[in-house]
This record gives sequence, structure tokens and C-alpha cells, in this order.
Amino acid sequence: MTFDEVRACLERGGWPVELVSAATMRSRFRGNARVFHVYVHIEDEFLVFAVIPYARMPEDEAVADALVARLLRLNREMNMAKFSIDEDTDIVLSVEHRIEDLDPSEVRDAVDQLSFYADKFATEIDAVTAAATVQ
Repeated sequence: MTFDEVRACLERGGWPVELVSAATMRSRFRGNARVFHVYVHIEDEFLVFAVIPYARMPEDEAVADALVARLLRLNREMNMAKFSIDEDTDIVLSVEHRIEDLDPSEVRDAVDQLSFYADKFATEIDAVTAAATVQ
């Protein structure tokens, strides 16, 4: 599947798509708690769907440690998706697929999984990061 075919698949599924670069597109969806920004990026043989930023890591070390432990537990519970922390200390929620042999059903599954987990954990993660900011 090509990057343009992925874009067409997302658009057919009702996802608004904006091309950011030759290798990245941006979309969004409204969850129960807030609007999530989704980036789709092709790199080498992988296609990455990611909510960036999902949240910001708290500066308080004890809160950050507890949050990282929770994110690791959630990674074990989730199917296909994973939390990570990027170089800007943003929490990222992503789903990755090998581009080779990718089909439209897997594109739909990726955005379905991403939107499901993003919404499912938003209130919990936002509460932790907001409480750390108030302290």
C-alpha cells in the first residue's frame, strides 16, 4: 500500500486529512474528553499512526515515575497500541504497521484502536498530568 492509498483509505473512512509533508499527514477526532490530533507517518518500511501529544510528562519526578509505571502496565493491556515518550517529553500513543502487505482493513483497525485507547485513558492520564501541574 502506498502513502497516497493510505490517505485515500482514511478519507473514505471519514477522517479529515491534511498533508504535512511528503511522508506525514495529520488528522483528528473528537473523543468524549477532548479532540485528539493524529499523525500518520511513513518511514522506511513502517507506517506509524500516532496521537501527538497525547499528554505532557509531569515535571515532578515522583509523579512522572508513577505515570511511567502506569503507562507500562497499560502497554501490556492494549492490543496493537503502545504508549511512549518522545524527545520533547510528550506522551505519545501509537500504532505501527509494516507498510508491506498493508491493506485497507488494517488501516481502519489502526485508527479504530488508536481512537479507542486514546479516549479510554484520556481522563485518567489528563487527571494525573493536570494534578502535577497544579502542585
